[in-house]
Amino acid sequence: MARVPGMIFILISFIPWIIYWILCGLGLSIGVLISLAIAAILVIHQARLREFNPMDLTSLAYFTVASAATYILDFGLFVEKPSFLGYLALFIMALTSIAAGKPFTLQASKRDYPEVYWRDRTFLLVNDAISGMWSIIFLLNSIISIALGNPYARVVSNALIAIGIILSILSPEKLSAYLLTRNFRRLDWQVKVDPKRPKAEDEYDVIIVGSGIGGLVCGALLSKRGYKTLILEQHYLVGGYCTSFSRSGFTFNVGVSDVSGLWERGPITRLLRELGLEPEELFVRNRMRYVFRGKAIDAGSLDEFVEKLSEMFPSEEENIRRFLEDAKMAYEECYMEANVYGTPLPAELIVKVFGSKKLLNYPKEHPHFYDWMNKTFREKLDEYFGDEDLKALLCALIGYVGADPGEVPASSALTAVISYYIHGGYFPRGGARNFAETLRKFIEDHGGRVLLGCRVNEILVGDGRVRGVRASGKVFRAPIVVANANAKTTFLELIGERHLDKEFIEYIRGLRMSPSCFAVFLGLDMDLRDLPSIIVNLDEGYYLVVNSNADPTLAPEGKASIMILTEANYRDFPERGTEEYLRLKRMLAEKLVEKAEKLIPDLSKHIVVMDAATPKTYERYTSMPEGAIYSFDQSIHTKRPYFKTPIRGLYLASASTFPGGGIEAVTISGVICANDICGWKRSR
Repeated sequence: MARVPGMIFILISFIPWIIYWILCGLGLSIGVLISLAIAAILVIHQARLREFNPMDLTSLAYFTVASAATYILDFGLFVEKPSFLGYLALFIMALTSIAAGKPFTLQASKRDYPEVYWRDRTFLLVNDAISGMWSIIFLLNSIISIALGNPYARVVSNALIAIGIILSILSPEKLSAYLLTRNFRRLDWQVKVDPKRPKAEDEYDVIIVGSGIGGLVCGALLSKRGYKTLILEQHYLVGGYCTSFSRSGFTFNVGVSDVSGLWERGPITRLLRELGLEPEELFVRNRMRYVFRGKAIDAGSLDEFVEKLSEMFPSEEENIRRFLEDAKMAYEECYMEANVYGTPLPAELIVKVFGSKKLLNYPKEHPHFYDWMNKTFREKLDEYFGDEDLKALLCALIGYVGADPGEVPASSALTAVISYYIHGGYFPRGGARNFAETLRKFIEDHGGRVLLGCRVNEILVGDGRVRGVRASGKVFRAPIVVANANAKTTFLELIGERHLDKEFIEYIRGLRMSPSCFAVFLGLDMDLRDLPSIIVNLDEGYYLVVNSNADPTLAPEGKASIMILTEANYRDFPERGTEEYLRLKRMLAEKLVEKAEKLIPDLSKHIVVMDAATPKTYERYTSMPEGAIYSFDQSIHTKRPYFKTPIRGLYLASASTFPGGGIEAVTISGVICANDICGWKRSR
């Protein structure tokens, strides 16, 4: 049976009061009894449904007292002052419901919105506001009934009620949008740039500080759209973490070896096609193996993965299927709007780009994803599974998030972990550097400029807006600067505290960095073609990447290029170059090789090339504080900076901002930044 709409529900609750005010206003005491009868009918109906409305309960209590006072005690005040006493009772009811944390309009609102909304903080705040508005109207009408005589009091009261009804209809949409975007309104500046205006040699439309993937993606889109773009990179290679190096014919990725976002509607797929590039030429799908409790689990596809899990955990087979079906629907809902701008958008941009109504309807249109947004990954796993071993196995890729499952938003785990089970992960053909170099070449082919070995020393600011940058003794000017560097480096070193308020500086200082990693790179004179390209060893706590199995060109024929990766804490390492540092580095490398030797017998006897990287290595080459892999901590405790900053014209496009770390995530960041610079005009 269809539910009565919320506003109709409230109007029905007003019926006994309307009859009471009309009849008693005419001096007819029968109005009290009729209203009591109607209120009783409403409450009896609710009792059957076990769903009580505070307003109807108040009506029943009020008219019971009024009837007893009028007909038993012969007390005429309830008939003589119906408006004053009635509105006063409703005022007390509304105020009490808010104080109790159950605003009286909540029951009506639940009739208009699906259950996924009901525990949402914004939904509750909106109902607090609407109930608060009605409490003011009730109080004013109570006062007006005494202060003004009829018919003026009746006209004003009815007008206030009409205003209340109109605001109740409009408020959910407008208030939801306001509450979710209020912190970003002051940052939603727009700097207009005319790409067609002639510019001096040292003048640009946009300067990008850093050539990580977020910066390169932003630069590629802007160059394609005609903006004069300059990218400045301190290192002699582009790509940040998405790069690779060679030793004696063996090629090793610095870290990036398994990339998401390459399914049909994935952000990287959409980006490459917009740039006229073919995903298949740049990426190849990885073959995965998980080692858990001594068992090897190969997962070439989602169906194969489900089959393997069901064999291992037969009692959870139905739950496994339901969980992954729910995850798949949630994941696809996350990308529903991506067909317009190529990426999912945060709430504030949904309002800006699609309008407040879209935001209000978001949970209704994305019920599965919205549910994942409001739970931790641990809560989502507990919802489906009882077997702790199965939960641990499904957290196999949680290293891609860098936080405990109980502190990771389920939506983050969905896009950074579960997505690999659903659509697979991909290896960059030719090594990670090839992807970054392809973007660099695209930028330069479209009139952009990329300067390597050019460290930015200062982002120039004047009158609260960017003016350009100072790099390697030169000044480059532009009305827009995109910081692809970490936000701490950007604000604390390149901008400086004098240009920012103290509260913002303290917020940036307080952001906790994500974990880092320790990596060993090995060139082997042995053939490992029988192994998958990536092995996640949950028993020993490391990832093994056989680069040459994903792309045979990364090692000489008959040989193998591999990387062994494990999580590491920056603070565990002494200063680079010291004897203590070198000793610890050697010891950790030997331990990882020893662990991997259990999977690859005699591994240590076949090493031709060996190198290693610590968190301090990553910090040195990328300028990422603490060598953090995902920039800031990705738990529910961290609020990442908005991509538009307090400095007008200064953007962030990196793992520092929405949606976080990972190649797919920083690609989304770069696309969002480019679209905002272009004013959200779709360029084809």
